[in-house]
Amino acid sequence: MSPLGGLYIEVREEKWPQAKQYDIGPFWSFCRGIIVYGIANGIPDFLDIREKTKELHDEGFTDFIPFLSIIGNGDEIFCFDKNNNIVLLDYYTTGDATPIEGTFSDCLMNQIAELEERKNKKIREEDKIN
Repeated sequence: MSPLGGLYIEVREEKWPQAKQYDIGPFWSFCRGIIVYGIANGIPDFLDIREKTKELHDEGFTDFIPFLSIIGNGDEIFCFDKNNNIVLLDYYTTGDATPIEGTFSDCLMNQIAELEERKNKKIREEDKIN
């Protein structure tokens, strides 16, 4: 699906199995995908930018429009602020919005590269606790 219609990228199960209840490991080892929110007829709610925006606004974060989140990180979400700047909003813990340099495309490509890096670390079993 195009970003206008939403985008869901997750590492294949055979490369990076989903964590099971009570699994332990470093934080990054639970972040196995990204979601880019979009608008389209029939789009699932979890990809719908309108639904995610309503959720944030209902929680009091009315100055933000969410556009990207990391699967496995329920605390932070990439948003546009009221001045159309990109920020990383910690909407669960602190409510802080950290400015992010670059464009939407830069942010998306950086997150894809970071996902690739996490996948490679997972394949090398760098998440195993000795």
